[in-house]
Amino acid sequence: MQQFKLFFFFLAAVSSLALTSCTKDETTVASNGSVYVLNQGTMNYNNSTVTSYNIDKATSTIDWYKAQNGVGLGDTGNDMAVYGGKIYIVVNVSSVLTVTDLNGKFLKTISFQNGSSARQPRCIAFNKNKAYVCSFDGSVARIDTTSLSIEAYATAGENPDGICVANNNLYVSNSGGMNYMTGNYGTTVSVINISSFTETQKITVNMNPFTIHTGDDGNVYVLSHGNYGSIGSEIQMINPQTNTVAKTYDNSSAADFALSGSKLFFCNYDYAANASVVKVMNVSTGAISNFITDGTTVPSASSIAVNPSNGDVYVTSSAADYVSNGTVYCFGSTGKLKFSFASGVNPWKVVFVR
Repeated sequence: MQQFKLFFFFLAAVSSLALTSCTKDETTVASNGSVYVLNQGTMNYNNSTVTSYNIDKATSTIDWYKAQNGVGLGDTGNDMAVYGGKIYIVVNVSSVLTVTDLNGKFLKTISFQNGSSARQPRCIAFNKNKAYVCSFDGSVARIDTTSLSIEAYATAGENPDGICVANNNLYVSNSGGMNYMTGNYGTTVSVINISSFTETQKITVNMNPFTIHTGDDGNVYVLSHGNYGSIGSEIQMINPQTNTVAKTYDNSSAADFALSGSKLFFCNYDYAANASVVKVMNVSTGAISNFITDGTTVPSASSIAVNPSNGDVYVTSSAADYVSNGTVYCFGSTGKLKFSFASGVNPWKVVFVR
């Protein structure tokens, strides 16, 4: 928020009025904050970026991280989150977790190596001043968010691709994604007890579990991608009290999803129809409807997020060639476009800071 400073004082009465006016403006005009977008870039091109968009000023900086720090982010950004006044950026191929303050200023890079082998971190979750990062080598790291150091590792399943927290447990989606040549994808979600930091069981889910989130209802929702052919993607709900699959949602094929209250927003690209799909589902009833109501076309929807402060829904779209800059679209809760802005190459993760 802009700060008002009075440099000249003419009359006590005038000064008093000016100060009163400024105080009123400060208390009634609220900032909508900023949107940060992690752009994956192109694998092995070392061109991941973070784009910053100021909602009030409608201005953006496509390579915001480099603008703040003078160096690039690394190769293939995969996840980003805000926690405890810091921004955490998971960079997969570079095998690091980069931490900044809320202004994007570099604080520390945490390396994810197992001897000479890269662990390839994928996603991050938080609980009680600890960060948990799952990596493609089957490990889950516990990081102290004060010292920003790795305290311990736990073992999950094969090629974890997502992580969330529910009922004092970590839930880790074991995609088996490195088996894409054989099609032998994973079919489990690991349950890791936070207190003992050990895996206690595996829950069988659909093939190739990927994105996993905890809903406002306390349940765990997991999107499995199938085999990208004869077995399609689908969203399921896990009851964390029983650690069993409680629901499988029909017609929920998606590339990504986000939760807000009783609503689950998901997006996909329908190659048969050559068009993007953006829908909203009631998680209680399973009822699904089209989300966009004003005819706006999103060329190639790839990820989706909900701003918790106002319910706006953000949909990212990669460029057709996957090497040019993408676009981020912001819709109000009724599905009407509010604005859009240019982002970096292959925009993926969207987070919000106020």
